[in-house]
Amino acid sequence: MYRIAAPLLALIVAAPTPALAQLAPGVRMPPEIGQAYGRLGKAMMAHDANGVRTVWAEDFVVNSPGDAVLHREEVIALMAQDFLDYKDFRKHITFVGEKPEVTVVMGYDTMVPLKGPGAGKQVTRPFTDVWAKRAGGWQLIARQATIAAAR
Repeated sequence: MYRIAAPLLALIVAAPTPALAQLAPGVRMPPEIGQAYGRLGKAMMAHDANGVRTVWAEDFVVNSPGDAVLHREEVIALMAQDFLDYKDFRKHITFVGEKPEVTVVMGYDTMVPLKGPGAGKQVTRPFTDVWAKRAGGWQLIARQATIAAAR
């Protein structure tokens, strides 16, 4: 996962179509998942590994922008090294597919990474997030996020 500005995620929770997290027409974000995105953003901004662990499932896996498959603790280690710092982050949500036990959120992010792949350039990164309903609520179990363009 990536460090996302707290105001962005607060807006996801507070409004159906926030300024920095734009929902495509007709797309609805389930409130529980919007709130989980908000908790995740706050935890990542604070480099709070335990807070991140409450949103990411123990078996969370990501196909990262660096073209590597990483597990939860590997991504948290990158967060601790400040590799997940961005400026001008915007989330564009184009699809939310809800099932009783799984919800898929798709879209693309635009941002300027401060380190790592695309550092210093505005990048467009398509993403797919897979959320599963578990005993403790909705948890992110998988994410795909690959840089499509950097300029």
